[in-house]
Amino acid sequence: MTGDGKERIGRCGSGHHARCMNLPPQIPVQSDAFRVARESVLLVCELSAALAVCVYDDTQAVGGLLHLRYVATNVDGPIDLTDNTLSSDLLLMDRFCKELRSLGARKQSWRVSIFAHTPQMPNMQDPAATVIDLVKAYFNDSRLPVTCKEFARAPGIVVNLDAREGRTWVDAMAAPSIGRVAAPT
Repeated sequence: MTGDGKERIGRCGSGHHARCMNLPPQIPVQSDAFRVARESVLLVCELSAALAVCVYDDTQAVGGLLHLRYVATNVDGPIDLTDNTLSSDLLLMDRFCKELRSLGARKQSWRVSIFAHTPQMPNMQDPAATVIDLVKAYFNDSRLPVTCKEFARAPGIVVNLDAREGRTWVDAMAAPSIGRVAAPT
């Protein structure tokens, strides 16, 4: 979802588009981690059995991206979702919000977007729904409006957040490593 409310899915590998060449520096956000920034950087994460929480305060031009896995997986499907996992997720969300506030973000001005990827694996729907509901409830308790987009395409998606401008967009994952991103159009 971009700042103008339109969903973007695509790729720009050629660099021929002017916007592709003018993208800010890219910072990858690994699983079970977050990044926040006030400067013009592109926060990027690859989602597979995970979700990204993008938060942006347009009054302070501060943004952040939190990357949470649903559960660990093996060949047969997800490994049990435990109370410890959910507690760890809550602690990470608290630290994420604290870092945003330390950069001057005002919680009452946050725009919160959740992008979730649920692979087509046996028994994956319940753990995914549990973590998505937890994150929604966490931000709804703060009376913050939350948008949520869920994807089930293989192999996954790439979520992009321009931390300074608040633009977000989603690309189809082309390869298992971050390297190519699409420009917002």
